[in-house]
Amino acid sequence: MDIIVVSSLFLFAILIFSGVPVPFSFLGAIALLILTKPYTGDFLLPAGFSKLNSVILLALPFFIATGYLCTGGSIASRLINFANAIIGRIRGGLGIVAIFATCIFSAISGAAASSVVAIGTIMIPEMEKHGYPRGYSTALISSAAVIDTMIPPSIAMIMYAFVTGQSVAACFIATVGPGLLLAIFFSVANLIMVRKIPTIKTPPRIDFQQAMKNIRHEGRSAFGALMLPFVIMVGIYGGVMTPTEAAAASIFYAIILSRFIYRELTFKEIFLLLRSSVSATGTMMLMTFFAAILSRLYTMEQLPQQVASALLSITENKILLLILINVFLIFIGMIMDELSGILLVTPLLYPVIIKIGVDPIHFASIIGVNLGMGMMTPPMAGIMYIGARVANITIDKMMRPTLILIFFCFLPMVIITTYWPDLSLFLPRLAGLLH
Repeated sequence: MDIIVVSSLFLFAILIFSGVPVPFSFLGAIALLILTKPYTGDFLLPAGFSKLNSVILLALPFFIATGYLCTGGSIASRLINFANAIIGRIRGGLGIVAIFATCIFSAISGAAASSVVAIGTIMIPEMEKHGYPRGYSTALISSAAVIDTMIPPSIAMIMYAFVTGQSVAACFIATVGPGLLLAIFFSVANLIMVRKIPTIKTPPRIDFQQAMKNIRHEGRSAFGALMLPFVIMVGIYGGVMTPTEAAAASIFYAIILSRFIYRELTFKEIFLLLRSSVSATGTMMLMTFFAAILSRLYTMEQLPQQVASALLSITENKILLLILINVFLIFIGMIMDELSGILLVTPLLYPVIIKIGVDPIHFASIIGVNLGMGMMTPPMAGIMYIGARVANITIDKMMRPTLILIFFCFLPMVIITTYWPDLSLFLPRLAGLLH
């Protein structure tokens, strides 16, 4: 393998660990290759611009804007109240409420960081009132938020489909099974862990009639919010809209819901939220532009083929190769966000998974679960740090419950997703998206 290419990878890693923003870390690796190789701007720039000129990629800013609009209103609190009315009155029920409220919000926002902020801001103080340690609550909500990489409309899966040329709709529903199963794992772990927390208070029991009345009341209040992911999914899988059109429709729906139905956001507040989403989109587009150029350089240097050859030279055993790929993906997830990770590793690993016979749609799930786990794995743990900032606590207070969730929920889910392809492929086949 060319020493210059290897040096560019090391430079990228050094820049990331030094805290340099991801787009400029990509740019640093590009600069090294351009200065030492005979590549010119007229060859490289079209690679970046052609990638940005994509209808699929247009869905990303729309879903990001929808997430910002939903975070700015009361949509998250309505979802929480509805979930609480259903399962909040058992011991540990508030933890399950936090998990599934995060999952539902994930089906709206598409980004893990948004879910941590929206759900954590409301649920962490509420759980603390009921005796949950603040560190435990933050670890649980932050871990549940990474299910965002698996619950459609996942921005991570849009990016994976964009890089690999696969169906966005197929990638969306391939990760539903792993995402829901991981939520169940978290819920079971929560019920077991709360047994050892004596301070947790269980709400007083109420009769069945009152419980149903509460569910109906909160269900009516949350109906508009619950319909948002339904509209997106039915629009896509009913053949009414493309994913990009569904993303655009979700913005209009969120505006109508927040301004005219719930009447909680003014037009000025909506404008400010949309402006914030534009800033986030700009960063993402810059990162995509530089990643596309770097990918072109690595392709010209035959780096993906060399990575495939290097892995296959270690072993041709599919089981062992998937273990190596999983370890690599977890490490990548530890040092960067899910979108950056997908942009970097997918072109490198794609030839390997094709060679060993892994379905690209199945690989979407493997990437989603692994990068999600990486975002909660110390020492980098990007989502973990966001959760700590939201809760205003130090990382050490989250560490024990986080490690428990990693070893007893995330790791089993990585293994199940990797070696049980039907968990990921059943729904795409059922929807007629795979043969």
